[in-house]
Amino acid sequence: MAYEALKMRKLWFSEDDLLEPIDWKYIDALPKKVRLGLELYMEGRVSLGKAAEVSGLTVREFDEYRARARVPIRGPND
Repeated sequence: MAYEALKMRKLWFSEDDLLEPIDWKYIDALPKKVRLGLELYMEGRVSLGKAAEVSGLTVREFDEYRARARVPIRGPND
């Protein structure tokens, strides 16, 4: 999904609060399944584990993609 389309959806975080901006170009270059997992995670619809499952990756592998894209990690109260 393009950056503009995802921006129109409600994310569980505010980009204004991030220390570094999300790397949207990196996300756009990822395989479709990984992008889908990140999109669902950023929307707050799935957990990190479920996003990894959707992506066909281990949690550790998915978390590496998440960190490289500079998507914040959700805590238990988010």
